[in-house]
Amino acid sequence: MNKKIIITALLALVAIAVQAQKSINLKGTAHADVKKVYVFKNIDLSQPADSIVVTNGQWEYNPAAKILPTLRIFISDVSFKQKNLNELVAVMADTVPTEVDLTTGTVKGSKASEAMNKALKDLFVLSASNGPKEEGFRIMREAVMDNLDSMIPLEFVPMIFSGLSLGDLQRIFYPDAPYANLPLMAEAKKRFELLSGQSVRSIGKPFTDLAMNDTTGLEHRLSKWCGKGRYVLIDFWASWCGPCLAEMPYVTHCYEKYHAKGLDIIGISFDKSKEAWIHAIDTMKMPWIHLSDLAGWHSIAATTYEIKGIPSNILLDGDGKIVDVDLRGEQLDMRLAEIFNEK
Repeated sequence: MNKKIIITALLALVAIAVQAQKSINLKGTAHADVKKVYVFKNIDLSQPADSIVVTNGQWEYNPAAKILPTLRIFISDVSFKQKNLNELVAVMADTVPTEVDLTTGTVKGSKASEAMNKALKDLFVLSASNGPKEEGFRIMREAVMDNLDSMIPLEFVPMIFSGLSLGDLQRIFYPDAPYANLPLMAEAKKRFELLSGQSVRSIGKPFTDLAMNDTTGLEHRLSKWCGKGRYVLIDFWASWCGPCLAEMPYVTHCYEKYHAKGLDIIGISFDKSKEAWIHAIDTMKMPWIHLSDLAGWHSIAATTYEIKGIPSNILLDGDGKIVDVDLRGEQLDMRLAEIFNEK
């Protein structure tokens, strides 16, 4: 992820009103020459929200007013002047007694605070090295999915929801999720509700059978493979679709990695030209099942599965029920790793 993108994303970590809770109980240590510790609510560190006096390397953060279980960042005046982010600590402002060590940049407290501290440090390192955006997405998604009982989703989901699968969103918006109805989550919730409604593509729905020809002209039904005990990825694409072709290396990687473990792929093309369809299959080296009625956007697959844009896909379990949709890039590998118990 380039620096501009990651910094822009991180600037969105703004604490918002949630619901009042008991004041937090936080104690910390700092280097002997530190006079103050600055408290920030925003990752840009542009304007401290508060400051704490340090005495002989010791300090406490016990706000008189009730505060919210959202992001707080602590950095000493010395580290702030030196722009030394290694000694910065981020926590979730919850009620768990918390110890912050600004000499090492570490925190001992709730699972959520420790996870947030690690995630932000990883994102800072990624930003400094101009790392790939996929890695930034992975860091934030992992922090969210491992801490769904905290307010961490409130900090990261608004930045990454467009890349989250329906399965991810279903787990994030579980019944009584404390952040579900907050304004910052509105767009993510809208996407979740759209994808998880009464659509034929909704999670838990059984696959809808249809018949198409393979590249030799032989007709097959999806039921030949779906619901037969193996996971099946139905991949909707076309040779003329640039984003589809850009996804194929990820799909190929997953096929090679998981086919022997129980994954089949059925490619359904929205091509009109048989020659272009077969040429793309051969050129991209796509060794899985391929079907098409060569009807373009009038394909029976488009109407049956409500496909409005490609690339798109549907992941079925061994019973032929939908477990996820529209997994893109490394998302697909991460989801399959969860299914096949790989990390």
